[in-house]
Amino acid sequence: MSHAVTIALLGHLPSADNRKGLRSRDQDIVMESAGEFAAGLTPAMPLLGAIGPIFRAVYAPATRRHVSSARVLTGLLGLPAPIVDARLNNVDYGAFKGRPLAETPRRADFVETPYPGGTSWSQIAGQWHGFFSDRIRRHDGETVLLAGQSGAAPVMLAHICDGVSLAEALADDQLNVPFLDTGRPAVFRSVWVYRWR
Repeated sequence: MSHAVTIALLGHLPSADNRKGLRSRDQDIVMESAGEFAAGLTPAMPLLGAIGPIFRAVYAPATRRHVSSARVLTGLLGLPAPIVDARLNNVDYGAFKGRPLAETPRRADFVETPYPGGTSWSQIAGQWHGFFSDRIRRHDGETVLLAGQSGAAPVMLAHICDGVSLAEALADDQLNVPFLDTGRPAVFRSVWVYRWR
């Protein structure tokens, strides 16, 4: 028997580091961005209110900007508070946190090797696999929302849901979630299906 869960993905509101083009530390969102984002969605609220109930659960990483963003999103969609799970956290960039993004080496160079003072992408993949086995499989035939996600989510979803090798997913620069307040068109995949037998 085949099983599947549909997974929708939304990014997060920016932190102060994000706004400055720095590799973000564990900061909260810039609070005025939440108001700006909510105000921009006012015309779409009737539609969002109708869409919200399709999500059987909402999950978020445990870092501050992600939790706050997920709470803003669930509030707008009229959903219960997000379920926070640290296994969904982004890779720990270690010594590169707080530094300009351009100084961070290529992601594909840290598949197995941890960033100095941080983690490797394979360590994060192990955590995500554990989350899928423990949580996502509970939602067979349902749709869930991964809210307030960062750059790790589309990489891990390509790897786990589509069977793309971790190195290949990390080499794809298109696999990144835009901030929710940028106003720029987003070119990224936002819906995935996790299947198992």
